[in-house]
Amino acid sequence: MPIRAIEQLSRFLADQLAWRKRELTTLKLTVSRSRQHEQAIFLRAAICLLYAHWEGFIKEAATAYISYVATRGLRYRDLAPNFVALGLQSAIRQAGESNSPLLNTELVVKMTSGQSDNAALSWRDAVDARSNLNSKVLTEILCRVGVDDTAYRSKKSIIDERLIGNRNRVAHGDQYLGIRPDDYAGLHDDIIQLLERFRDDVENAAVTGRYRATPTSE
Repeated sequence: MPIRAIEQLSRFLADQLAWRKRELTTLKLTVSRSRQHEQAIFLRAAICLLYAHWEGFIKEAATAYISYVATRGLRYRDLAPNFVALGLQSAIRQAGESNSPLLNTELVVKMTSGQSDNAALSWRDAVDARSNLNSKVLTEILCRVGVDDTAYRSKKSIIDERLIGNRNRVAHGDQYLGIRPDDYAGLHDDIIQLLERFRDDVENAAVTGRYRATPTSE
């Protein structure tokens, strides 16, 4: 569904995060209250669901924001570089895969004289988490939406080792996880904080018009 207004974007982000937090909180409590012989099973389920909501929310929130930008009806010259790159992505890919002078020239024309054209942003497939939303893929998504990655860099080990490392152990059928119930509670809180930060960053980017070549508050 296209996002056409700030209020619609804010509502979408709030709703998406709320139901995910409810599920995760329920499972967190289940892990903490489970009997010892049950904990390993619930921990495995909790890790998988935590990752699913991590990937799901980041992808949904980023896609909604790009949809909002796409409905602004702006020209390429009005957009920040990351959104110009998205609009020209297909042409850039084709030129990169070919030595054709024709394709390369067409790309240069689009990047210069085409600046007055209305931007065509394909938002539905603009975000690819690759079913492996590690810190590297997250950085690419942050670049895609024009959000500074500084605050996320210190969370690399949380994302790559504690979340995805354990998720991969479950996916590969390993019997033992390197995480206890109290460790999971901390990981849960860390991931929720990251999701809340991403929601705030995306919403602020929309409100401040950071998607524009010259940001102006909406």
